[in-house]
Amino acid sequence: MTPITTLTYNELLRSDQWKRKRAGIINRDKNRCCNCGSTKQLQVHHRQYHIHPVTGFKRAPWDYDNRFLITLCEICHSSGHRQYKVPIFKY
Repeated sequence: MTPITTLTYNELLRSDQWKRKRAGIINRDKNRCCNCGSTKQLQVHHRQYHIHPVTGFKRAPWDYDNRFLITLCEICHSSGHRQYKVPIFKY
């Protein structure tokens, strides 16, 4: 198994661990975008990131507490990233 510190963030998002976490969040949010209610092209958005000052990121994307994750459709997710910067906290 490849250590997660050697994988890119996009590679981590293709992992089985993330797929399971993502499915759980979408199910929790009743298979709808929490912004507009769409059921199409659903994605899970990290509402904030926690960055380690040495390694550069907190941990794997699936290790975030569920309260920091929300279901958005592709349109709302993209729009939100264009309008707002995701808060980053160092730990």
